[in-house]
Amino acid sequence: MVPEDVLAALREHWDEIWDLLDEPSRAGLRALAADTSGDPERIARKVQRLVRAALPDGHPVRELLDDNVRYARGGDVTASGALAVGVGNLGALLLGPPAPPDDADDWLLAADSVTAADYRAGGHDPADPDLIRLTDRQGTVRLPSFQFDGDSGRPLPVVVAVNRLLDADDDPWGVADWWLGANAWLDTVPARLLGTAGEHTLLAAARAEIAEW
Repeated sequence: MVPEDVLAALREHWDEIWDLLDEPSRAGLRALAADTSGDPERIARKVQRLVRAALPDGHPVRELLDDNVRYARGGDVTASGALAVGVGNLGALLLGPPAPPDDADDWLLAADSVTAADYRAGGHDPADPDLIRLTDRQGTVRLPSFQFDGDSGRPLPVVVAVNRLLDADDDPWGVADWWLGANAWLDTVPARLLGTAGEHTLLAAARAEIAEW
């Protein structure tokens, strides 16, 4: 295994890993991220221990870390050494998902949602930039459920189109508010039109929103 494999796996699964970590482990990772003067390999060993302890048997990241440890016994590379290669670029990752902004509306978090970990477990990609991802005050990433087809779990095409137009990746809270709040142009809450005859008006309403900016 090359070091890049370890780093890529951490990045790919980070939202899911963060959900599995308890608060002391999250605090430990935040402290490691803040330790800019520390030895990268020492920091990487601690990251490895904290992450590995949170992962169940069979998890792909745990298996990758275990493979590196076994490989290390041959004298070639260590899991901590692999992590140390790029630990300087992992500061933002180790801090975990961003906290909600100070002015975040808690009613948006109260809407029906699925965690990033559960969505990934269903075979889908929670990191899709065309999806709304909201991080609650416990650090759990949640995806509002109105975005998905109830049977397949896939994103609804009209939701993807609107989210892309309104830039949900850059402003997830604002776009969630658009979908779940009252809309004067539509005279209803936009999400209520999904799956109805009025669904075709959503994209036009989103364009009208942009025109007002």
